[in-house]
Amino acid sequence: MIKNFETVMAALSGSGPVTAQIEFSNYEDIFIRPDVLIDLLKGKKVVHLGCTDHIQLIDYKIREGQFLHNLITCVSKKCIGIDIDTAAIQKLKEYGITNVCYGNIEKGSIKEIKEDKWDYLLMGEVLEHIDNPVLFLKRIRENYKDYIDKAIITVPNAFGLPFLSNAYGKGLEEVNSDHRYWFTPYTLLKVAHRAGLGFIDLIMCVYENSKNLIYFNKDTFKQKPLLMDTIILVCKL
Repeated sequence: MIKNFETVMAALSGSGPVTAQIEFSNYEDIFIRPDVLIDLLKGKKVVHLGCTDHIQLIDYKIREGQFLHNLITCVSKKCIGIDIDTAAIQKLKEYGITNVCYGNIEKGSIKEIKEDKWDYLLMGEVLEHIDNPVLFLKRIRENYKDYIDKAIITVPNAFGLPFLSNAYGKGLEEVNSDHRYWFTPYTLLKVAHRAGLGFIDLIMCVYENSKNLIYFNKDTFKQKPLLMDTIILVCKL
């Protein structure tokens, strides 16, 4: 939970001081990204944007039971996956995963979305790959706000302990080579606000491959949630 919520909202709107700060209350427990998403999306109708993940990881994640689109499909009332990677879509269909289709969500012409009303648009680790994230979210809102109620955005946290440890301990940045941005809680909120999305909740958590990270740093994360490596933002579209 954000402790200084009103101050943060003022900063987002431009009526606060030049320097913005976000303070988090202590967490009673550590949240893992897929668990948070499953809890939010259980029994809901979901559009899963970027559903294929990286094509190189599909075999491994399906084999290990970690493939997010499958997890969401199992708990949701209805789920449709949207992606621009045709090769990855074909690979999923070879696994028998058929609730996926090609679509460029910025163009507002995906009939599979406009055929129904949806509770959530899930964008898991998508925004950091986008050239202009404000324009991207703004176009989605303009094209689909009549069809989708809320958005869930998850991104790596620039202040996450693994990333800070690499920088401080090893003097290096380790990053997905396709990423355009590092986000923090405030900068993600600012991007969403500029795109016209309404704030509902912000949750700090750890990525699903971070079990050892939790084991060695549980108390630190409870006291300083800002050090967890993933941000989940829930917004009104």
